[in-house]
Amino acid sequence: MIRYLLGNGLWTLANARAYLGYRLAARNPRRAQERILFDFLRRNTNSEYGRQHRYAKIRSVAEFQDAVPIVSYDDLEPWIERIRQGEQNVLTTEPVLMMEKTSGSSGAAKYIPYTASLRHEFQNAIGAWMFDLFTCRPGLLGGGQYWSISPSGRHKEVTPGGVPVGFDDDTEYLGPLERQLVRCVLAVPGDVARIADMEENRRATLEHLLRCRHLRFVSVWNPSFLTILLDRLPEGMNPADCWPELQVISCWTSGLATRFLPRLQSLFPRVEIQGKGLLATEGVVSIPLVGRKAPSPAWSSHFLEFADAAGRAKLLDELEVGARYQVILTTGGGLARYSLGDTVLVVAPNAIEFVGRDQVSDVCGEKLSEVFVGRILNNVLNRHHRNGFALLAPEWADPPRYLLFLEDQALNGMAREVEQELRTSAHYDYCRRLGQLGPVEIVPVRNGSELYLRGCEALGQKAGSVKPACLRREFGWRERLETNHAE
Repeated sequence: MIRYLLGNGLWTLANARAYLGYRLAARNPRRAQERILFDFLRRNTNSEYGRQHRYAKIRSVAEFQDAVPIVSYDDLEPWIERIRQGEQNVLTTEPVLMMEKTSGSSGAAKYIPYTASLRHEFQNAIGAWMFDLFTCRPGLLGGGQYWSISPSGRHKEVTPGGVPVGFDDDTEYLGPLERQLVRCVLAVPGDVARIADMEENRRATLEHLLRCRHLRFVSVWNPSFLTILLDRLPEGMNPADCWPELQVISCWTSGLATRFLPRLQSLFPRVEIQGKGLLATEGVVSIPLVGRKAPSPAWSSHFLEFADAAGRAKLLDELEVGARYQVILTTGGGLARYSLGDTVLVVAPNAIEFVGRDQVSDVCGEKLSEVFVGRILNNVLNRHHRNGFALLAPEWADPPRYLLFLEDQALNGMAREVEQELRTSAHYDYCRRLGQLGPVEIVPVRNGSELYLRGCEALGQKAGSVKPACLRREFGWRERLETNHAE
Protein backbone atom coordinates (compact mmCIF):
# COMPACT_ATOMS: atom_id res chain seq x y z
CA MET A 1 0.00 0.00 0.00
CA ILE A 2 2.84 2.43 0.84
CA ARG A 3 4.39 1.82 -2.59
CA TYR A 4 1.10 2.73 -4.29
CA LEU A 5 0.49 5.81 -2.17
CA LEU A 6 4.00 7.08 -2.75
CA GLY A 7 4.10 6.37 -6.49
CA ASN A 8 0.60 7.64 -7.25
CA GLY A 9 1.01 10.63 -4.94
CA LEU A 10 4.25 11.77 -6.54
CA TRP A 11 2.81 11.18 -10.00
CA THR A 12 -0.23 13.31 -9.17
CA LEU A 13 2.00 16.10 -7.89
CA ALA A 14 4.05 15.90 -11.10
CA ASN A 15 0.83 16.42 -13.06
CA ALA A 16 -0.16 19.54 -11.09
CA ARG A 17 1.68 21.90 -13.45
CA ALA A 18 -0.17 20.55 -16.50
CA TYR A 19 -3.49 20.87 -14.68
CA LEU A 20 -2.73 24.44 -13.63
CA GLY A 21 -1.83 25.33 -17.22
CA TYR A 22 -5.07 23.77 -18.42
CA ARG A 23 -7.17 25.72 -15.90
CA LEU A 24 -5.41 28.99 -16.78
CA ALA A 25 -6.04 28.35 -20.49
CA ALA A 26 -9.72 27.71 -19.72
CA ARG A 27 -10.11 31.30 -18.49
CA ASN A 28 -9.41 32.65 -21.97
CA PRO A 29 -9.27 29.84 -24.55
CA ARG A 30 -8.90 32.25 -27.50
CA ARG A 31 -5.78 33.84 -26.04
CA ALA A 32 -4.34 30.45 -25.06
CA GLN A 33 -4.96 29.05 -28.53
CA GLU A 34 -3.42 32.06 -30.27
CA ARG A 35 -0.33 31.72 -28.08
CA ILE A 36 0.02 28.05 -29.12
CA LEU A 37 -0.41 28.92 -32.81
CA PHE A 38 2.11 31.76 -32.88
CA ASP A 39 4.63 29.71 -30.92
CA PHE A 40 4.22 26.94 -33.53
CA LEU A 41 4.73 29.40 -36.39
CA ARG A 42 7.78 31.00 -34.77
CA ARG A 43 9.49 27.65 -34.13
CA ASN A 44 8.82 26.29 -37.61
CA THR A 45 9.30 29.35 -39.81
CA ASN A 46 12.46 27.91 -41.34
CA SER A 47 11.12 24.42 -42.00
CA GLU A 48 10.55 23.49 -45.63
CA TYR A 49 6.77 23.48 -45.09
CA GLY A 50 6.95 26.75 -43.17
CA ARG A 51 8.88 28.50 -45.94
CA GLN A 52 6.50 27.22 -48.62
CA HIS A 53 3.49 28.56 -46.70
CA ARG A 54 5.21 31.75 -45.51
CA TYR A 55 4.87 31.21 -41.77
CA ALA A 56 7.14 34.22 -41.18
CA LYS A 57 4.58 36.63 -42.66
CA ILE A 58 1.54 35.38 -40.70
CA ARG A 59 0.33 37.83 -38.08
CA SER A 60 -3.20 36.62 -37.24
CA VAL A 61 -5.38 33.53 -37.14
CA ALA A 62 -7.19 34.73 -40.25
CA GLU A 63 -3.89 35.10 -42.12
CA PHE A 64 -2.89 31.60 -41.01
CA GLN A 65 -6.17 30.19 -42.36
CA ASP A 66 -5.68 32.04 -45.66
CA ALA A 67 -2.05 30.99 -46.10
CA VAL A 68 -2.19 27.34 -45.00
CA PRO A 69 -4.66 24.90 -46.60
CA ILE A 70 -6.57 22.22 -44.71
CA VAL A 71 -4.85 18.94 -45.56
CA SER A 72 -5.34 15.19 -45.21
CA TYR A 73 -2.68 12.57 -44.59
CA ASP A 74 -2.59 11.87 -48.32
CA ASP A 75 -1.68 15.52 -48.93
CA LEU A 76 1.19 15.33 -46.43
CA GLU A 77 2.42 11.88 -47.37
CA PRO A 78 5.19 13.12 -49.73
CA TRP A 79 6.51 15.34 -46.93
CA ILE A 80 6.27 12.55 -44.36
CA GLU A 81 8.03 10.16 -46.72
CA ARG A 82 10.98 12.55 -46.76
CA ILE A 83 11.06 12.33 -42.96
CA ARG A 84 10.93 8.52 -43.16
CA GLN A 85 13.95 8.66 -45.43
CA GLY A 86 15.85 10.53 -42.71
CA GLU A 87 15.51 14.13 -43.91
CA GLN A 88 15.20 16.74 -41.17
CA ASN A 89 13.72 20.26 -41.23
CA VAL A 90 10.74 19.13 -43.34
CA LEU A 91 7.54 19.86 -41.40
CA THR A 92 9.34 21.18 -38.31
CA THR A 93 12.71 22.61 -37.43
CA GLU A 94 12.80 20.24 -34.44
CA PRO A 95 14.35 16.80 -34.81
CA VAL A 96 11.88 13.97 -35.34
CA LEU A 97 12.47 11.62 -32.41
CA MET A 98 10.33 8.76 -33.66
CA MET A 99 7.27 7.97 -35.77
CA GLU A 100 4.10 6.31 -34.59
CA LYS A 101 2.37 3.99 -37.02
CA THR A 102 -1.36 3.69 -37.46
CA SER A 103 -3.68 2.63 -40.26
CA GLY A 104 -5.71 4.90 -42.50
CA SER A 105 -9.34 4.40 -43.45
CA SER A 106 -8.28 2.51 -46.55
CA GLY A 107 -5.98 0.25 -44.57
CA ALA A 108 -2.70 1.81 -45.73
CA ALA A 109 -0.22 2.56 -42.95
CA LYS A 110 0.20 6.14 -41.77
CA TYR A 111 3.41 7.36 -40.11
CA ILE A 112 3.01 10.26 -37.70
CA PRO A 113 6.21 12.17 -36.78
CA TYR A 114 6.83 12.82 -33.08
CA THR A 115 8.96 15.69 -31.79
CA ALA A 116 9.72 16.84 -28.26
CA SER A 117 7.07 19.56 -28.64
CA LEU A 118 4.38 17.07 -29.67
CA ARG A 119 5.14 14.81 -26.72
CA HIS A 120 4.96 17.84 -24.44
CA GLU A 121 1.53 18.71 -25.87
CA PHE A 122 0.31 15.17 -25.14
CA GLN A 123 1.72 15.45 -21.62
CA ASN A 124 -0.16 18.71 -21.04
CA ALA A 125 -3.45 17.00 -21.84
CA ILE A 126 -2.84 13.67 -20.08
CA GLY A 127 -1.38 15.38 -17.01
CA ALA A 128 -4.43 17.63 -16.63
CA TRP A 129 -6.76 14.63 -17.01
CA MET A 130 -4.87 12.46 -14.50
CA PHE A 131 -4.51 15.23 -11.90
CA ASP A 132 -8.25 15.90 -12.07
CA LEU A 133 -9.13 12.20 -11.84
CA PHE A 134 -6.79 11.29 -8.95
CA THR A 135 -7.67 14.37 -6.88
CA CYS A 136 -11.41 13.92 -7.43
CA ARG A 137 -11.16 10.13 -6.81
CA PRO A 138 -8.47 9.98 -4.08
CA GLY A 139 -9.16 6.29 -3.46
CA LEU A 140 -7.19 5.60 -6.64
CA LEU A 141 -4.00 6.70 -4.89
CA GLY A 142 -3.86 3.51 -2.81
CA GLY A 143 -3.86 0.93 -5.62
CA GLY A 144 -2.29 -0.32 -8.82
CA GLN A 145 -2.93 0.75 -12.39
CA TYR A 146 -3.21 -1.04 -15.73
CA TRP A 147 -2.62 0.86 -18.97
CA SER A 148 -3.32 -1.09 -22.15
CA ILE A 149 -0.37 -2.92 -23.67
CA SER A 150 -0.39 -4.42 -27.17
CA PRO A 151 2.16 -6.77 -28.70
CA SER A 152 4.77 -4.60 -30.38
CA GLY A 153 5.53 -7.12 -33.10
CA ARG A 154 8.39 -9.48 -33.81
CA HIS A 155 10.99 -6.76 -34.19
CA LYS A 156 11.46 -3.07 -33.70
CA GLU A 157 10.70 -1.20 -36.92
CA VAL A 158 13.02 1.50 -38.18
CA THR A 159 12.32 3.64 -41.23
CA PRO A 160 14.70 3.57 -44.24
CA GLY A 161 16.22 6.76 -42.85
CA GLY A 162 16.84 5.26 -39.41
CA VAL A 163 13.88 6.83 -37.53
CA PRO A 164 12.48 4.52 -34.80
CA VAL A 165 8.82 3.51 -35.21
CA GLY A 166 6.24 2.79 -32.53
CA PHE A 167 5.34 3.06 -28.85
CA ASP A 168 5.31 -0.16 -26.85
CA ASP A 169 2.64 0.92 -24.35
CA ASP A 170 0.42 3.85 -23.45
CA THR A 171 2.78 5.17 -20.73
CA GLU A 172 5.21 6.30 -23.45
CA TYR A 173 2.93 9.29 -24.06
CA LEU A 174 4.03 10.52 -20.61
CA GLY A 175 7.14 12.48 -19.74
CA PRO A 176 10.30 10.72 -18.46
CA LEU A 177 9.64 11.56 -14.78
CA GLU A 178 5.95 10.71 -14.96
CA ARG A 179 6.73 7.46 -16.77
CA GLN A 180 9.16 6.36 -14.06
CA LEU A 181 6.66 7.20 -11.32
CA VAL A 182 3.71 5.44 -12.93
CA ARG A 183 5.77 2.34 -13.73
CA CYS A 184 6.22 1.86 -9.97
CA VAL A 185 2.48 1.21 -9.63
CA LEU A 186 1.74 -0.66 -12.86
CA ALA A 187 0.12 -4.07 -12.49
CA VAL A 188 1.50 -5.21 -15.87
CA PRO A 189 5.11 -4.33 -16.76
CA GLY A 190 5.84 -2.75 -20.11
CA ASP A 191 8.04 -5.63 -21.27
CA VAL A 192 4.86 -7.66 -21.86
CA ALA A 193 4.68 -5.69 -25.12
CA ARG A 194 7.65 -7.71 -26.36
CA ILE A 195 5.49 -10.85 -26.45
CA ALA A 196 4.46 -10.77 -30.09
CA ASP A 197 1.94 -13.62 -30.05
CA MET A 198 -1.48 -12.21 -29.12
CA GLU A 199 -2.67 -15.23 -27.13
CA GLU A 200 0.59 -15.47 -25.19
CA ASN A 201 0.47 -11.72 -24.60
CA ARG A 202 -3.04 -11.96 -23.16
CA ARG A 203 -2.08 -14.91 -20.97
CA ALA A 204 0.89 -13.02 -19.53
CA THR A 205 -1.23 -9.87 -19.04
CA LEU A 206 -3.88 -11.81 -17.11
CA GLU A 207 -1.27 -13.52 -14.93
CA HIS A 208 0.12 -10.14 -13.88
CA LEU A 209 -3.33 -8.65 -13.35
CA LEU A 210 -4.49 -11.56 -11.21
CA ARG A 211 -1.50 -11.04 -8.92
CA CYS A 212 -2.55 -7.42 -8.36
CA ARG A 213 -5.39 -7.68 -5.83
CA HIS A 214 -5.10 -3.93 -5.17
CA LEU A 215 -5.83 -2.94 -8.79
CA ARG A 216 -7.87 0.29 -8.72
CA PHE A 217 -7.51 1.95 -12.14
CA VAL A 218 -7.69 0.49 -15.66
CA SER A 219 -7.08 2.47 -18.85
CA VAL A 220 -7.89 0.88 -22.20
CA TRP A 221 -9.23 2.34 -25.43
CA ASN A 222 -11.85 0.04 -26.86
CA PRO A 223 -14.03 -1.54 -24.14
CA SER A 224 -14.04 -4.77 -26.16
CA PHE A 225 -10.23 -4.93 -25.72
CA LEU A 226 -10.83 -5.47 -22.00
CA THR A 227 -13.80 -7.84 -22.31
CA ILE A 228 -11.87 -10.00 -24.81
CA LEU A 229 -8.99 -10.15 -22.33
CA LEU A 230 -11.34 -11.19 -19.51
CA ASP A 231 -12.81 -13.97 -21.65
CA ARG A 232 -9.50 -15.78 -20.97
CA LEU A 233 -10.19 -15.98 -17.23
CA PRO A 234 -10.54 -19.56 -15.94
CA GLU A 235 -14.12 -20.79 -15.91
CA GLY A 236 -16.01 -19.78 -12.80
CA MET A 237 -13.88 -16.71 -12.07
CA ASN A 238 -15.86 -13.51 -11.56
CA PRO A 239 -13.91 -10.41 -12.70
CA ALA A 240 -15.47 -8.27 -9.96
CA ASP A 241 -14.20 -10.75 -7.34
CA CYS A 242 -10.73 -10.90 -8.89
CA TRP A 243 -10.25 -7.15 -8.43
CA PRO A 244 -12.46 -6.12 -5.49
CA GLU A 245 -10.79 -2.69 -5.13
CA LEU A 246 -11.17 -1.63 -8.77
CA GLN A 247 -12.74 1.83 -8.82
CA VAL A 248 -12.41 3.37 -12.31
CA ILE A 249 -12.20 1.99 -15.84
CA SER A 250 -11.25 4.51 -18.51
CA CYS A 251 -12.35 3.62 -22.06
CA TRP A 252 -14.26 4.98 -25.03
CA THR A 253 -17.94 5.44 -24.15
CA SER A 254 -19.23 7.47 -27.10
CA GLY A 255 -19.92 6.78 -30.75
CA LEU A 256 -19.87 3.11 -31.67
CA ALA A 257 -18.20 2.11 -28.40
CA THR A 258 -21.58 2.39 -26.67
CA ARG A 259 -22.56 -1.00 -28.09
CA PHE A 260 -19.83 -2.70 -26.03
CA LEU A 261 -20.53 -0.97 -22.72
CA PRO A 262 -23.44 -3.16 -21.45
CA ARG A 263 -21.16 -6.21 -21.23
CA LEU A 264 -18.42 -4.29 -19.48
CA GLN A 265 -20.91 -2.83 -17.00
CA SER A 266 -22.32 -6.29 -16.30
CA LEU A 267 -18.81 -7.56 -15.47
CA PHE A 268 -18.08 -4.63 -13.13
CA PRO A 269 -21.46 -3.36 -11.88
CA ARG A 270 -19.97 -1.27 -9.05
CA VAL A 271 -17.07 0.27 -10.98
CA GLU A 272 -17.18 3.80 -12.41
CA ILE A 273 -16.59 3.88 -16.16
CA GLN A 274 -15.12 7.19 -17.27
CA GLY A 275 -15.35 7.97 -20.96
CA LYS A 276 -12.10 8.98 -22.61
CA GLY A 277 -11.70 12.18 -24.48
CA LEU A 278 -10.81 12.21 -28.15
CA LEU A 279 -7.14 11.27 -28.37
CA ALA A 280 -5.71 10.14 -31.69
CA THR A 281 -2.21 9.17 -32.78
CA GLU A 282 -1.92 12.62 -34.35
CA GLY A 283 -2.99 14.59 -31.28
CA VAL A 284 -5.43 15.29 -28.45
CA VAL A 285 -8.78 16.98 -29.05
CA SER A 286 -10.48 16.65 -25.65
CA ILE A 287 -9.98 15.22 -22.16
CA PRO A 288 -12.50 13.92 -19.61
CA LEU A 289 -12.98 15.80 -16.34
CA VAL A 290 -14.90 14.40 -13.39
CA GLY A 291 -18.46 15.71 -13.20
CA ARG A 292 -18.53 17.15 -16.72
CA LYS A 293 -21.29 16.21 -19.16
CA ALA A 294 -18.76 15.42 -21.89
CA PRO A 295 -15.00 15.80 -22.41
CA SER A 296 -13.58 19.32 -22.48
CA PRO A 297 -11.41 20.68 -25.31
CA ALA A 298 -7.66 20.23 -24.91
CA TRP A 299 -7.04 23.95 -25.30
CA SER A 300 -3.59 23.88 -23.64
CA SER A 301 -2.12 21.36 -26.11
CA HIS A 302 -2.57 21.96 -29.86
CA PHE A 303 -4.15 24.69 -31.97
CA LEU A 304 -7.69 23.44 -32.66
CA GLU A 305 -10.09 24.33 -35.46
CA PHE A 306 -13.48 22.86 -36.29
CA ALA A 307 -15.02 22.82 -39.76
CA ASP A 308 -18.80 23.19 -39.93
CA ALA A 309 -21.11 21.62 -42.52
CA ALA A 310 -20.27 24.38 -44.99
CA GLY A 311 -16.53 23.84 -44.55
CA ARG A 312 -15.97 27.05 -42.57
CA ALA A 313 -13.25 26.70 -39.92
CA LYS A 314 -14.23 27.91 -36.45
CA LEU A 315 -12.29 28.33 -33.22
CA LEU A 316 -13.25 26.95 -29.82
CA ASP A 317 -15.09 30.07 -28.69
CA GLU A 318 -17.14 30.08 -31.92
CA LEU A 319 -18.66 26.60 -31.60
CA GLU A 320 -22.44 26.28 -31.32
CA VAL A 321 -24.16 23.84 -28.98
CA GLY A 322 -25.92 21.09 -30.92
CA ALA A 323 -23.72 21.47 -34.02
CA ARG A 324 -21.35 18.87 -35.50
CA TYR A 325 -17.86 19.69 -36.68
CA GLN A 326 -14.84 18.07 -38.34
CA VAL A 327 -11.66 18.37 -36.26
CA ILE A 328 -8.59 20.18 -37.67
CA LEU A 329 -5.28 20.02 -35.76
CA THR A 330 -2.06 22.02 -35.79
CA THR A 331 0.50 20.24 -33.62
CA GLY A 332 4.09 20.41 -32.47
CA GLY A 333 4.79 17.39 -34.65
CA GLY A 334 4.48 19.65 -37.69
CA LEU A 335 0.96 18.82 -38.85
CA ALA A 336 -0.55 22.17 -39.86
CA ARG A 337 -4.31 22.38 -40.38
CA TYR A 338 -4.53 18.60 -40.50
CA SER A 339 -8.04 17.19 -40.96
CA LEU A 340 -8.22 14.41 -38.39
CA GLY A 341 -11.25 12.74 -39.98
CA ASP A 342 -13.23 12.72 -36.72
CA THR A 343 -16.66 14.27 -36.20
CA VAL A 344 -17.57 15.81 -32.83
CA LEU A 345 -20.86 17.05 -31.42
CA VAL A 346 -20.95 20.09 -29.12
CA VAL A 347 -23.23 18.90 -26.31
CA ALA A 348 -22.77 21.92 -24.02
CA PRO A 349 -20.49 24.97 -23.78
CA ASN A 350 -16.90 23.66 -23.68
CA ALA A 351 -18.10 20.04 -23.91
CA ILE A 352 -17.54 18.03 -27.09
CA GLU A 353 -18.28 14.39 -27.79
CA PHE A 354 -16.85 12.13 -30.49
CA VAL A 355 -19.62 10.79 -32.76
CA GLY A 356 -17.77 9.06 -35.60
CA ARG A 357 -15.07 8.94 -38.23
CA ASP A 358 -15.29 10.79 -41.50
CA GLN A 359 -14.81 7.53 -43.38
CA VAL A 360 -16.60 7.15 -46.70
CA SER A 361 -17.08 3.92 -48.64
CA ASP A 362 -17.62 4.59 -52.33
CA VAL A 363 -17.47 1.47 -54.50
CA CYS A 364 -19.88 2.66 -57.19
CA GLY A 365 -20.67 6.24 -56.19
CA GLU A 366 -22.85 5.41 -53.15
CA LYS A 367 -20.77 7.62 -50.80
CA LEU A 368 -21.72 5.91 -47.52
CA SER A 369 -20.25 7.69 -44.48
CA GLU A 370 -19.57 6.09 -41.12
CA VAL A 371 -21.72 8.65 -39.30
CA PHE A 372 -24.70 7.87 -41.57
CA VAL A 373 -24.22 4.09 -41.32
CA GLY A 374 -23.70 4.32 -37.56
CA ARG A 375 -27.05 6.01 -37.05
CA ILE A 376 -28.77 3.35 -39.16
CA LEU A 377 -27.19 0.40 -37.38
CA ASN A 378 -27.86 1.88 -33.95
CA ASN A 379 -31.52 2.42 -34.86
CA VAL A 380 -31.98 -1.11 -36.20
CA LEU A 381 -30.04 -2.81 -33.40
CA ASN A 382 -31.90 -0.86 -30.73
CA ARG A 383 -35.25 -1.90 -32.24
CA HIS A 384 -34.17 -5.53 -31.87
CA HIS A 385 -32.60 -4.98 -28.42
CA ARG A 386 -29.15 -6.08 -29.61
CA ASN A 387 -25.72 -4.89 -28.55
CA GLY A 388 -22.23 -5.98 -29.48
CA PHE A 389 -20.45 -6.37 -32.76
CA ALA A 390 -21.92 -5.04 -36.02
CA LEU A 391 -20.01 -4.04 -39.14
CA LEU A 392 -20.92 -3.06 -42.70
CA ALA A 393 -18.25 -3.64 -45.36
CA PRO A 394 -18.21 -4.01 -49.17
CA GLU A 395 -17.69 -7.32 -50.96
CA TRP A 396 -16.53 -7.58 -54.55
CA ALA A 397 -19.11 -9.66 -56.43
CA ASP A 398 -21.24 -9.38 -59.55
CA PRO A 399 -22.60 -6.89 -58.67
CA PRO A 400 -20.72 -5.67 -55.54
CA ARG A 401 -22.76 -5.53 -52.35
CA TYR A 402 -22.43 -4.64 -48.69
CA LEU A 403 -22.15 -7.35 -46.05
CA LEU A 404 -23.60 -6.78 -42.60
CA PHE A 405 -21.62 -8.78 -40.04
CA LEU A 406 -23.52 -9.52 -36.83
CA GLU A 407 -22.91 -11.81 -33.88
CA ASP A 408 -24.49 -15.31 -34.00
CA GLN A 409 -28.14 -15.92 -34.92
CA ALA A 410 -28.57 -12.73 -36.89
CA LEU A 411 -32.15 -11.92 -37.84
CA ASN A 412 -32.70 -12.07 -41.60
CA GLY A 413 -35.25 -9.27 -41.39
CA MET A 414 -32.54 -6.90 -40.19
CA ALA A 415 -30.89 -6.93 -43.62
CA ARG A 416 -34.11 -5.67 -45.15
CA GLU A 417 -34.43 -2.92 -42.51
CA VAL A 418 -30.83 -1.79 -42.97
CA GLU A 419 -31.27 -1.85 -46.76
CA GLN A 420 -34.38 0.33 -46.52
CA GLU A 421 -32.64 2.91 -44.38
CA LEU A 422 -29.52 2.92 -46.55
CA ARG A 423 -31.74 3.71 -49.52
CA THR A 424 -32.79 6.96 -47.89
CA SER A 425 -29.39 8.11 -49.22
CA ALA A 426 -29.92 9.33 -52.78
CA HIS A 427 -26.47 8.10 -53.86
CA TYR A 428 -26.93 4.58 -52.47
CA ASP A 429 -30.48 4.33 -53.82
CA TYR A 430 -29.32 5.44 -57.28
CA CYS A 431 -26.63 2.74 -57.35
CA ARG A 432 -29.17 0.12 -56.28
CA ARG A 433 -31.70 1.21 -58.93
CA LEU A 434 -29.02 1.04 -61.62
CA GLY A 435 -28.04 -2.44 -60.47
CA GLN A 436 -24.50 -1.30 -59.68
CA LEU A 437 -24.91 -2.64 -56.14
CA GLY A 438 -26.68 -5.72 -54.85
CA PRO A 439 -28.78 -5.77 -51.66
CA VAL A 440 -27.30 -5.98 -48.18
CA GLU A 441 -26.46 -9.53 -47.06
CA ILE A 442 -26.19 -10.58 -43.41
CA VAL A 443 -23.17 -12.69 -42.42
CA PRO A 444 -23.40 -14.19 -38.90
CA VAL A 445 -20.07 -14.28 -37.06
CA ARG A 446 -18.83 -15.55 -33.73
CA ASN A 447 -16.36 -13.61 -31.61
CA GLY A 448 -16.72 -10.74 -34.04
CA SER A 449 -14.94 -8.20 -31.83
CA GLU A 450 -11.89 -10.41 -31.46
CA LEU A 451 -11.70 -11.27 -35.15
CA TYR A 452 -12.14 -7.60 -36.06
CA LEU A 453 -9.24 -6.81 -33.74
CA ARG A 454 -7.07 -9.36 -35.55
CA GLY A 455 -8.14 -8.01 -38.93
CA CYS A 456 -7.16 -4.48 -37.96
CA GLU A 457 -3.82 -5.72 -36.64
CA ALA A 458 -3.20 -7.34 -40.02
CA LEU A 459 -3.86 -3.91 -41.57
CA GLY A 460 -1.22 -2.28 -39.37
CA GLN A 461 -3.03 -1.11 -36.21
CA LYS A 462 -2.13 -1.88 -32.60
CA ALA A 463 -4.78 -4.02 -30.91
CA GLY A 464 -5.05 -1.68 -27.95
CA SER A 465 -5.93 1.38 -30.04
CA VAL A 466 -8.37 -0.12 -32.57
CA LYS A 467 -11.48 2.06 -32.59
CA PRO A 468 -14.92 0.46 -32.84
CA ALA A 469 -16.23 0.88 -36.38
CA CYS A 470 -19.54 0.27 -38.09
CA LEU A 471 -18.17 0.79 -41.63
CA ARG A 472 -15.00 -0.31 -43.39
CA ARG A 473 -14.13 0.51 -46.97
CA GLU A 474 -11.68 -2.35 -47.64
CA PHE A 475 -12.74 -5.53 -49.36
CA GLY A 476 -11.95 -8.90 -47.76
CA TRP A 477 -13.75 -8.66 -44.43
CA ARG A 478 -15.70 -11.90 -45.00
CA GLU A 479 -12.40 -13.79 -44.95
CA ARG A 480 -11.12 -11.87 -41.92
CA LEU A 481 -14.31 -12.49 -39.93
CA GLU A 482 -15.11 -16.06 -40.91
CA THR A 483 -16.39 -18.01 -37.91
CA ASN A 484 -13.92 -20.83 -38.26
CA HIS A 485 -11.06 -18.42 -37.60
CA ALA A 486 -12.23 -18.13 -34.01
CA GLU A 487 -12.42 -21.83 -33.30
